[in-house]
Amino acid sequence: MIIKFTVKGLVQGIGYRPFVAKQADELNIDGWVRNTGGIVTVMVSGSEISLGEFYHRLISDVPTGGFVTSVEVEEIDAAETSELEGKGFTIIESDQDNQSNLPLIPADIATCENCKKELLDATNRRYLHPFISCTVCGPRYSILERLPYDRDTITMGDFEMCPECQKEYTGKLDIRRHAQTIACKKCGPKLSFTVISGPNNVDNLENAGYPAKNTVHRKFTSEFLDNSNEDFAPLKQAVVHILNGGILAVKDIGGYHLVCDPFNESAVAKLRLLKHREAKAFAVMFYDLEQAKDYCIINENEAKLLESPARPIVLLKRKYELAQKLADNVCLTSPDIGAMLPCNPVQILLTKALGPLIMTSGNASGDVLETDDDRMEQWLRQRAQSDEMSEVPLAILSHNRRILRPMDDSVMKVVAGQQQFIRRGRGHVPAPIPVDIPGEIFAAGGDLKSSFCYVKNGLAYVSQYLGDMESVSCQEFYKNEKKAMETIFGFTPKNNVVDNHPGYFSRNNSAFDIEIQHHKAHVASVIAEHSLKGTVLGFAFDGTGYGDDKTIWGGETFLWKDNQMERVAHLKPVKLIGGDEGAKNCDTILTAMLHGNGLQPTEINMNTQLIMAALDKNINTVISSSMGRLFDAVSALLDICHYNSYEGQAPIELENIAATTNKAYKLHIETDGCTKELFRDIVYAISNGVDKAEIARGFIEAVSDYIVDISKECENNLDKNKQVILSGGTFLNRILLESTVGKLEALGFKVYTANQLPPGDGGICLGQAFLSQFEKV
Repeated sequence: MIIKFTVKGLVQGIGYRPFVAKQADELNIDGWVRNTGGIVTVMVSGSEISLGEFYHRLISDVPTGGFVTSVEVEEIDAAETSELEGKGFTIIESDQDNQSNLPLIPADIATCENCKKELLDATNRRYLHPFISCTVCGPRYSILERLPYDRDTITMGDFEMCPECQKEYTGKLDIRRHAQTIACKKCGPKLSFTVISGPNNVDNLENAGYPAKNTVHRKFTSEFLDNSNEDFAPLKQAVVHILNGGILAVKDIGGYHLVCDPFNESAVAKLRLLKHREAKAFAVMFYDLEQAKDYCIINENEAKLLESPARPIVLLKRKYELAQKLADNVCLTSPDIGAMLPCNPVQILLTKALGPLIMTSGNASGDVLETDDDRMEQWLRQRAQSDEMSEVPLAILSHNRRILRPMDDSVMKVVAGQQQFIRRGRGHVPAPIPVDIPGEIFAAGGDLKSSFCYVKNGLAYVSQYLGDMESVSCQEFYKNEKKAMETIFGFTPKNNVVDNHPGYFSRNNSAFDIEIQHHKAHVASVIAEHSLKGTVLGFAFDGTGYGDDKTIWGGETFLWKDNQMERVAHLKPVKLIGGDEGAKNCDTILTAMLHGNGLQPTEINMNTQLIMAALDKNINTVISSSMGRLFDAVSALLDICHYNSYEGQAPIELENIAATTNKAYKLHIETDGCTKELFRDIVYAISNGVDKAEIARGFIEAVSDYIVDISKECENNLDKNKQVILSGGTFLNRILLESTVGKLEALGFKVYTANQLPPGDGGICLGQAFLSQFEKV
C-alpha cells in the first residue's frame, strides 16, 4: 500500500528529513521525503504493518529542537505511484505549498554536545573548525532568506561543499545527512582577524602574559596558541589580543559581540567608553556550567536555562567570596551576574582558551546590533580616533558567512520558580506562542523595548527585541524585520492593531484598524499567553503609557470581565514635567511629586524653584499615575540614583540597594493611590538615620502591600479562581514580584505573570492582538 503523510510542526532545520529517512530504512520502506513550503511531505510504499509502525514513529518521536503538531494520512492509488516500489528511500528536492500551511522555523540552536566533542578531538577532521554544526545545531533563522529551509535558501548556499562534506551530506548513516549548514575547514566560512588600533603583539606571547602561567582563572591548554595551522591563526591572534587588554569585536551567529577580559579593570573601563555604557552591568560568558558555579549561585531551574539550546543570558546571584573576583566595574552595584554559556564554536574555543569573558552586544548603546563587517570596522575606526579611545587595542574577529537579521541574546531569570524574559531574541525567535486568538492579525507593539507580532492559525509569531524607536537605526530595523517576517511566513493580516499613543513610530508606521490602550495590552498579553478564562484582576505597572483620558498612566489596575477591561484603581495622578528629560531626571520627578502632595522639597534651590514655578503655571507639564516614576522619585529621595542614563536605571539601583538587607522599614501606600504619607514617612526615616537599604526594601514591600490591598478590595468581583495578573516593566523587580506572589498565593489568589514574553513593553504586542478581537473594526 502507498501512503502520503503530511507532517506539520517544527520540522524544518532540525534534521527531520534525515530522521524520517532513517526510520524508513530501518523498516525497509520505499519512498521519499521532502520539505514542502513550511511542512514536510512523505510518500511511502510498504506493508500495512511496516507503515503502521512508521506512522507511530512519526507521531511519537522527533529530533532535538523540533515538535510535531499533526500528521495527516492519505492513502494513494498504487497504480499512480508504482514507481516507488523497489527504489529504496530518498530525500528529494523541496517544493512549495499553499499558504494555509503556516511554517514553523527553528531558532538559532547552540552547538550540540556531539559537535563540541568533535571540535575538541585532535583526531577529528573538524578539530578546531569554528563553524562545526550538524542537523541538530547551528544557525537557522538568522541566515534564512526564504522557505523551504534548504542549502540554497540560507546564506550557507554561498559555500560549495567539498567532496568529503558532500559524501557526509548524502550518507545514510552520517549525523550530517542533509545538514544544510554542513561545512569543514576546506569548504566552509573562514575567520579573519583585523587590527583596528593599538599594538599588535600577536607573536609576542611573553608580553601577552602567557595564559598557561596564570592558573587562577584561566583553564588554558597550549594547543590553542601553539597550533600553527594557517586557518587557525585568526583565533590565535584574537586570544592574544584579549590577553593584551584589548577589546575584540567578534562576529557570532546573530551579530557582533564586544569582548574583553572581565578581570582587567582598565579593559572593562575602555569598553564602557567604547559603547557609551557607563552605568549598566555587563554579561559574562563562562566555558561551562561548572565554571559558572565558581562565580554564581545557580539553582536547578537556572542551570536548565543556561544549558538550554537557546543559551540565553541568565541573571544569577553572584558569589562575593572568590579566589579571583571579576573587576568591580563589570557588575557595578548589581547583586547578579548576567551569565551565559557558549552558543557557537568560536565562543567555545575562546572561553576554553581564556576562561570567563565579557560578551556584550556589538553596538553603541541604543543602536541596532551590528551584523555588517564593513560597518563594524568603520565604527571601530571612528571610535579609535576619539581622544577617549586613544591607545586602546581594538580588533575584529570576523567571518564571511552573511547574517540576514540581527538577533540579540535573549536575557532571562528565574523568579518565584518561574522563568521570566527580560529580552527575547536569539534562541527563541521565531518560535510561536499558541494562543486562542482567531483571524490573521498584525500587532505593532510599542516604541520602547519594541517588538511586534503576527497571529495566524492560533499561533503568535513575536519578533525579536528591536530596540527603542527613538533611534533611526532601530526604526529601519523594525521596518526590515516586519517585511522579512511577512515574506518568510506569508502573512497577509486582515486587521492591524497599534498602541493608542499618537506619537509612537510603531503606530504611525502602520496603516491600522484598531488602537489599544497600552496598559490594557500589558494585562491582556498575560491573559493570551496563559489562555485564561473568566474574570481577572490585572495590575499593569511601568514608566509610561498613553491613557484613555489622554494623561500618562503607569500604575493601573484593571478588571477583565465579560470581554471588557475596566480601570478599577490607579496611583493618584500628579503633575510632572513632560518630555524625555522630565522622565529621566529623578530629582525633577521627586520635586514634582513632593510639590503635588503639598510637601516641601527636601532641598530648596534655584532648580527646585524653577520646577515648582513651571508646575504651578502648567509649563510643559503632564499628568501621570506612573509607578515607574514613583520608583524614580524614591530612588532620588534616598540618594541612590538621580538620573536615568538608561531605561529603568533608578528603579534597578534602588532594588540593588534593597537586596543588601532582609530588613524592611514599614511604609504604606493608600488604596486610593495617595502617596503623601509614604513620602512623609520616608523623609522622617531619613532624618532619623534609618539605613537607606531598609527604607528601599520597605518601599518595595509597600508597593507589594498596595497590590495585596487592592486585590482584597476587588476580591468580591472575581470568580472562584481568584485570578490575578502582574504585568509591566516594574515587575522585573525580583523583590517586588517574589514578595507579591507569595502574599497573594497565601490568600488563595492564583497569580499569573509573563513566562514566554517580557513583562515590559516587549510583550504588549500580544495583548494588542488579543484585545483586537473584541473591538469593532
